[in-house]
Amino acid sequence: MKKLLFLLLFLLMVPQNAMADGISEMNGLVMKHLKIPFYKEKKIQLLIFSDSGQRKGRLMAANNTMLDMLLDNANVDEIPDGWQTKLYPLNSKIDAILEFWKPRVKISDAVIFTSSCSIDQKNEEVFGSKPVFLRTPMFDLDGEGFRANFRRQVIEVTSNVKIVVRDSDLDPRKILAGEKPPKLQRLIHATSDRLRIDRQNNKIMLLGNVKVIDGRNTLSCDRLTVFLDQQKSPSYRQKSPVADDKASLDGVSRVLADGNVLLIQRPEDPAKLATELQTSESEHLEYDVRREIIILTGDNKNPTLTRGSDSELSGKRIELLRNEDKMFVMRDCRITSLVRDEKGMLLYARRINSDRANFDGKSNVANFHGSVVATDQSATLHTDSLRAHLIQDQRTSSHKIELLFANGNVRIINRSEKNSPDIPGQKVIETSTIHSQQAELNYRDNKLVFYRTVKIRDSAAALDCDRLDIFLADRSTSLKSTEVSGAPMAAGMEGKNKTITKLMAMGDVYMVSRGDEIQTDLLTLLFRDLPEGAKPSPGMIQSGGVQLIKILCDGSVTATSPTVANGQKTLRKLKAANGMSDLLKDYSEFHGNVNIVDGNTEISCDDMYIFTGASPINEEIVENIKVQKPQKNQEQLDEEALDADPFAVDMGEDSVPTRIAITDSRDLKRIVCQKKVALLRRDDKGQIQRAGGDRAVYTVNTREVVLTAERPKRPWLRANGRKQSCDIICSDMETQDLRGIGNVIMVPDDGE
Repeated sequence: MKKLLFLLLFLLMVPQNAMADGISEMNGLVMKHLKIPFYKEKKIQLLIFSDSGQRKGRLMAANNTMLDMLLDNANVDEIPDGWQTKLYPLNSKIDAILEFWKPRVKISDAVIFTSSCSIDQKNEEVFGSKPVFLRTPMFDLDGEGFRANFRRQVIEVTSNVKIVVRDSDLDPRKILAGEKPPKLQRLIHATSDRLRIDRQNNKIMLLGNVKVIDGRNTLSCDRLTVFLDQQKSPSYRQKSPVADDKASLDGVSRVLADGNVLLIQRPEDPAKLATELQTSESEHLEYDVRREIIILTGDNKNPTLTRGSDSELSGKRIELLRNEDKMFVMRDCRITSLVRDEKGMLLYARRINSDRANFDGKSNVANFHGSVVATDQSATLHTDSLRAHLIQDQRTSSHKIELLFANGNVRIINRSEKNSPDIPGQKVIETSTIHSQQAELNYRDNKLVFYRTVKIRDSAAALDCDRLDIFLADRSTSLKSTEVSGAPMAAGMEGKNKTITKLMAMGDVYMVSRGDEIQTDLLTLLFRDLPEGAKPSPGMIQSGGVQLIKILCDGSVTATSPTVANGQKTLRKLKAANGMSDLLKDYSEFHGNVNIVDGNTEISCDDMYIFTGASPINEEIVENIKVQKPQKNQEQLDEEALDADPFAVDMGEDSVPTRIAITDSRDLKRIVCQKKVALLRRDDKGQIQRAGGDRAVYTVNTREVVLTAERPKRPWLRANGRKQSCDIICSDMETQDLRGIGNVIMVPDDGE
């Protein structure tokens, strides 16, 4: 009898192919304490321990079975018996795990336990429908139903899969070798409907309702494939350089998630969950462990990445470099972010579209390339490429734009809301546009610069130049948002709380405003916030509750404006070295080789002063100009009293419009010329008249020019071959009459 039992035990332990044909003859045989080896290339790779088993055809129905998968270098003499082995439960503490692995750390690669299974020695398979428990040094698994094919080295768990993956610091092999275990147990938890371990191809697949919890991160998908790296032993792999609370995937080279992929990354501070919670949705996710790169893609829908409830990014392909805190978006990049006030109320949405983009989280820099379009509440920016420097708002954890560098075909369209001129109480949207080849928008230092072929267009004016500098200031918090119609032109993106203070146009400057034209080397426009109760006046860049108050021109100034002479439209042209127009004081001045042509009349001088509107400040300026004349004796004053004082003319409050427009005859009141004044006019018969002096005054509503000179000099007049000098010369622009008054002396014109 003993010989028969020994023979049966021997038959069970020999290689399965040796007696496979005779196994069926043992049908119904029941045995206790089974120990069945599986070999590969004459080397034992698996030992099966069962409390009992019954032969059913070529299968062995076993109870309370443990499958011990051995290491390649395992010493068979040290293999512990597996009967009645108790496995530690899932999520056990490290002490229980160490106690189990201590006798097996140099023997076993993994163990599987189930209460009931079938063993197919011929096909090298073990399978069953009961709960199954898989334990390895690095991860543990519970499930229901399994099939293990050791010829193909495939293990499948058919339902209710639960997995716990330990961090490399919790590897029992390291701790038992003398390394100190960490105080914090960092684990990855995963669940799925099914699981497939392909040891031959070094990959693990989780199928159906996959969910992985990794510290503060959660991943869900339809299918998850984990590729193992067998080039190095997991126990000796270098720890991941990412210093966070996520368990490192030692022994893993790549992870693929497919189908309804959702990755949720929670902030470290739970109080910032609403603003810093990051979520990505995609059809496919690839994680390259060695390079620390996450790649999101989609077949039918672009992947999206959201941060909090206020920011969303999408693109055809999104790459996240976890170790370097960088991100790349390939093709069709779209970003939407919501901008809120200090109380959390939504102000507007900002959107940026581009062909591709990259982001550097450490430097807070974002780069956009190809067909870039950035839009917010008040402005839209178009360009070929855009670099944005951001700063994080510590209060809201959101990012604000500090600097924007745009390059190539830059175009900014600004929108502002104004009262309708036709329908009372109704608002209309007006637009202003800036074109250039390059732009530097510095919201931190409140300066916007546009380079190369700069063009500004709005409903009231147009400006061309080589370079444009716009200076901003932080708008007063006391100014309510309802009082502001929109950000200043070009101050969009982060300009809602900015106000424009100055604009400087340089190089071949050309400006047109309601028919008036200015050409100069340097044009400076000064602005102010509208005073309380004041209405914005029309003019360039006068949106956002600002008002143009002064114009400065330096270098080769040419100003032209349409006017009417003798019922015919003509142009008035003014040239000077530099000029200034104060729109609040209704006052302008030009200096240096000043020349003005108005119809058939031409005036030249060194200094010209132009007065418009009805401001009392004009008279103060006039008095300052008048005191430049030398003091006269009583006889001279008596002689001049015979003629009207050109500055004493009563203009009348209603004689001209109260708002001025420089070089626009409809609003002009008076022009004063000083130093080397020369007047030339051609009458209807083509005859030329010339006059000159030290000072000339042109009064608009009387259409009269008065010339004087500082004594002992006298103004002069040349016409019809004669030259005369007198005390005052008057020219009537309507009648074309040019005459001398007071102490007239007539002599032949010798041309000098």
